[in-house]
Amino acid sequence: MAVGQKKTAVNDKYLVRAMTSVGGGVAASGGMCGAFVGGVAFLGSVLGRDEPEKKDDPVLWKACHMFYGKLEQETIAENPGINCRDISGVNDWRDRDQKREFYKGEGIVRCKKNVGKAARILCEVIEKYIAAEDTRS
Repeated sequence: MAVGQKKTAVNDKYLVRAMTSVGGGVAASGGMCGAFVGGVAFLGSVLGRDEPEKKDDPVLWKACHMFYGKLEQETIAENPGINCRDISGVNDWRDRDQKREFYKGEGIVRCKKNVGKAARILCEVIEKYIAAEDTRS
């Protein structure tokens, strides 16, 4: 999400603030990896509708599908699943021992690697869909 803001010169501190809550797998629950949620949220912030009554732009769904699909495929190739607990090895972020092991062990390495994949894929999606969208405007 942050890399998307830098790549597109979008600076939305409220989006950054909102996405803080997806760390540790949505609300530190170990659920869906925040890199998935952050990337899709960023694409929605740029390509989504700005009024509830408006129709969705089909480009939004193409971009989100490309991002999610590629990241899911690459994540599952190296991890048991797409949830934070699958990548980090942490089942309960409130457990200090699990958190300590995450930061000392391979969990942090796998997490950072997945965030890096998400950033790369998000940039690919931005180049394909958002840059193309800018030339049509």
